[in-house]
Amino acid sequence: MSNHDSATSPRPARLPFASPTASRGQWPAPRRRRLAAIALTMATALTAAACSSSGGSTDAAKGPVTLTFWVKSPFPDGKVLIDQWNKLHPDIHIKLDVVSASGNTIPQAKLLLDVKAHREPDVAIFDTEYLPQFVTTGSVLNLNTVKDGDASALSSKFESWAWSTVHVGDGLYGLPIDAGPLNLYYRKDLFAKYHLQVPKTMAEYVQAAEALHKKDPSVYLADLPTNDASVFTAMAWAAGAKPFKVKGNSWVVDIAGAESLKAAKTWQQLIDDKSVMTLPQFSSEWSQAYNTGKLASWMSAAWAPGPLKSFAPKTAGKWAVAPMPQSTPGVASSGSWGGSSAVVFKSTKYPEQALEFTKFLTTNQQVWSEYWIPKITLYPTNIDAQKSEALSKPDSFFGGQKIYDTISASNHSVAHDFNYGPVANEWFTTEQNYLSQAVNGKMTVAEALQQTQKSVVSYMRKQGLSVEAP
Repeated sequence: MSNHDSATSPRPARLPFASPTASRGQWPAPRRRRLAAIALTMATALTAAACSSSGGSTDAAKGPVTLTFWVKSPFPDGKVLIDQWNKLHPDIHIKLDVVSASGNTIPQAKLLLDVKAHREPDVAIFDTEYLPQFVTTGSVLNLNTVKDGDASALSSKFESWAWSTVHVGDGLYGLPIDAGPLNLYYRKDLFAKYHLQVPKTMAEYVQAAEALHKKDPSVYLADLPTNDASVFTAMAWAAGAKPFKVKGNSWVVDIAGAESLKAAKTWQQLIDDKSVMTLPQFSSEWSQAYNTGKLASWMSAAWAPGPLKSFAPKTAGKWAVAPMPQSTPGVASSGSWGGSSAVVFKSTKYPEQALEFTKFLTTNQQVWSEYWIPKITLYPTNIDAQKSEALSKPDSFFGGQKIYDTISASNHSVAHDFNYGPVANEWFTTEQNYLSQAVNGKMTVAEALQQTQKSVVSYMRKQGLSVEAP
């Protein structure tokens, strides 16, 4: 992509938990987490945005300016969004750079290479799970350093748990866009046919899965995918897991903590009883299982209704949405799968204008009502956008249920203080590989987490990161 020349941009001092070598989807639609070799070759210094100046000189901002905006596909009708911006800001032009997300390509890996080559855009949107990894490259601007930007004052405009995910240490490195709180999407007709109650706890979830498969061995309540660790991570989040956090000068890594082991126990029971499918998520076989009633529910995120309607059209009108079954009875707690954030890169010549554009992307209500919600069916982290009329309508696919009433409640109950780590590629790919072995009986799910912990800690230390482990 063409870009401004960032080679002369100032690079501030290194953060105390910096890595001299670091490297690892925006729309949480089907994402492939196969590790891209190019992401592993990243080697750039982690720098302290919290104590730095904000990008290039503002003198360059006199007169019309152009900001490069990087986003991964699908980004349908992007001109709608850009036209909205241009009407409000005729002197700040947006150059849209939509990167293909087809095949096994990980767009974020390409962006990491662009960062290494000093070709980064002014503004980008990508999966929030990658944010700490980009911060580790030293390329992402701490929005608190933008002159007169008053970015921290935006905190009241966003769901508090989502606001915490765009922080690394004391720095604010992005603004959250959408959320992926977990819910239980289930087939009402199959639950009625097999006399199943909608499970309110994870223990009841296991019991329902066992009962259903016993009544009809061809039907399953759930699928534990072998190609994506995201669902498991979100379930562990709901149970209170804190796999990564910053402590002083170090990252504390606790992937196999007690809370994560709660989620492991649930899946281990289902595996041992052979009452769970283990199909690759979003594969043709997996989609067919939903379309033909072989899978009776999907523990998934707020964005799931869109894909569900696409791959299981024959089941229209038969679905309903319920809150995610709870790990602790009586305690409402969810986790988030997916979600994206808008970031500004430190090399921008126009930090004030770039911050203004990220505010527009995340808080402008016309953008939400005319683009994010109708075009891409995102569920907002912005509190005002959650009140959008578009989210209050009955959904015929779900039998006329106002599904966002349930999704909203789940969003408000997402557990706080969850943080992604600085090696998202390595973490997810490693955990996915070990979970696949657990599914095949080569180890338990708990052992898969323990092995992931060891591998990720070892990898982080080899990258020069300061790591503490329980």
